[in-house]
Amino acid sequence: MKQITILEQLNGDYFTLYDNAQGSTLNDFEGFEYATVVPSIDELAGDYGAVYINSKHSTRRLSIKGDLISSDVFTLRRTLLKALRQTGTIKLLSFITYDNLLLQTEAEVVKMTNPYNHSVHSFLIEFLAPDWRFYSQELHSVNLPKTIVSGGASIPFPTIPLSIPISVDATTLHIITTAGNEATDPVFTITGPGENFIIENVTAGKQFILDYTLTSGQEVVIDVKNRTVVLDGTTNLYPFITGEFWSLLPGDNDLRFFISNGADVETNLNVVYRDAYNGI
Repeated sequence: MKQITILEQLNGDYFTLYDNAQGSTLNDFEGFEYATVVPSIDELAGDYGAVYINSKHSTRRLSIKGDLISSDVFTLRRTLLKALRQTGTIKLLSFITYDNLLLQTEAEVVKMTNPYNHSVHSFLIEFLAPDWRFYSQELHSVNLPKTIVSGGASIPFPTIPLSIPISVDATTLHIITTAGNEATDPVFTITGPGENFIIENVTAGKQFILDYTLTSGQEVVIDVKNRTVVLDGTTNLYPFITGEFWSLLPGDNDLRFFISNGADVETNLNVVYRDAYNGI
């Protein structure tokens, strides 16, 4: 790892550790290669064994080992501790890999070992990240045009499951390409006016529908990861969502944005996301 920055998001304190530069060395890392997997095993009553059901990624445990070796080592040590000491809050770890990937993850400090002595200050910092994925430091933002069905066909609504006509105006097609190797959860912002919004990922074969009418300038933010649907920052519209929240897959994603009734110029769908990685 070329460098790792630990940011206390509550008050902005941070410390950057370098690979043998500016008074620090990074000696060892654990947990950055692959996320923890938790198996689901069901022990059946009256049986002599257990049944393996499936497995899924869980939290990710990370650790960093290194040394503070500057002539100003005590100042460095206190700055590092200041960035770590705010308990009960999630730190932002931003790091640069040896092949120049700029990644980040949110994690809480669960253990800090930094013996006090007169010379080299060795440290071990252990973290627990609630999300097992690493994300790109770059936040991507894409605006999707309203998808126009060729021939002027009407959008069938609100029959579920919905079969969207595959013949659409080529000028309104949109492909989002993610650079990571894991699915990532986008945040959608729909700006009105319009009603009966359908957002579909053809590549994933999934879609969801917002059965609600927006006036001009109203915004609905749909956060896939946190499963929230909020109108103008205050009103919960989750009951108006049907279908299945979907993620952006690694590689190309063929997206559609249908509106039962909306102005082509004013109505807008914005998609914000980060590339996601299993490990480095």
